[in-house]
Amino acid sequence: MKAFTPELEARRTEFLESLRIRNQAPATLKSRNGAVTLFFLWMAGAGIEDVREVTREHVRMYQVWLVGRSLSTHTLHVHLIGLRRFFEHLEATDAVLLNPCLGLVLPKFEDRLPRTILTAGEVKRLLNAPDTQKEVGLRDKAILELFYSTGIRLEEMARLTIHDMDVKNGFVRVTRGKFAKDRVVPMGGKATQYVREYLEKVRRVWVRASDDDAGRDERALWLASIKPHHPLKSQMIQVMVKQYALAIGMEKSVSPHVWRHTCATHLLSNGANLMQVKQLLGHRSLRTTQIYTRVSPGEMKAAHKRAHPRSRIK
Repeated sequence: MKAFTPELEARRTEFLESLRIRNQAPATLKSRNGAVTLFFLWMAGAGIEDVREVTREHVRMYQVWLVGRSLSTHTLHVHLIGLRRFFEHLEATDAVLLNPCLGLVLPKFEDRLPRTILTAGEVKRLLNAPDTQKEVGLRDKAILELFYSTGIRLEEMARLTIHDMDVKNGFVRVTRGKFAKDRVVPMGGKATQYVREYLEKVRRVWVRASDDDAGRDERALWLASIKPHHPLKSQMIQVMVKQYALAIGMEKSVSPHVWRHTCATHLLSNGANLMQVKQLLGHRSLRTTQIYTRVSPGEMKAAHKRAHPRSRIK
């Protein structure tokens, strides 16, 4: 990481620490750090050495510079919202008198449908891909079932602990989700069954095999299959998901987020309440959840034919 002046480094460190104190998710910390770092790089190119020198015109010039880099709408939004939060922090701590980001207009997100949604048949094939006669297969089966049942995010899945799982009643507690929100969501029968089997038949064995490892996290739910069975990292979970899709010859690119999209779409397609799906996924806005209510033109035409009085020819 590029080194800036001691003062700028101190500003960035203080900002990130304020986010940690507020229990912001690791992904948010990474995003905010990236936004501040890029702005500092721009400041250096513009000959600005102190955040107190930054004006609204500078912020406008920076926004134009970002647009000129042909970034996606989402990436533009991430950088600008990070910059706005940074200067809000500086203003709140009296590091600057005036917030130069006041009046900053953020780019609007496009209401794009998820690129990949799995069909019911594809879901069944993927869920049946792990060999549950093997310990690692039973673990992977539990993870895939939990992805599909809860729509949980990858980082949330990787952070789960044994204390978050209520297999008796079929609930999972998701802590420090996006926007630092906690939520409790149902696991569903199949997910509960395989999580319970993983805990009893696999994790318990792996923990006993690693009793001599003083550095092992005693609480982590998902453990690596290789001794000393350290906690399974998010990157390893992501690779595992992709490998099963490749193993069964699936042409679609499958990721943990595809499971999330699929969970939401299948719930709504089968009559689930929109507000309940919003709570399950941990969305801040109902508008985000409503994206999953979109249907294809073919489905719309079929519904119109079934329901509209003038569609039926007699």
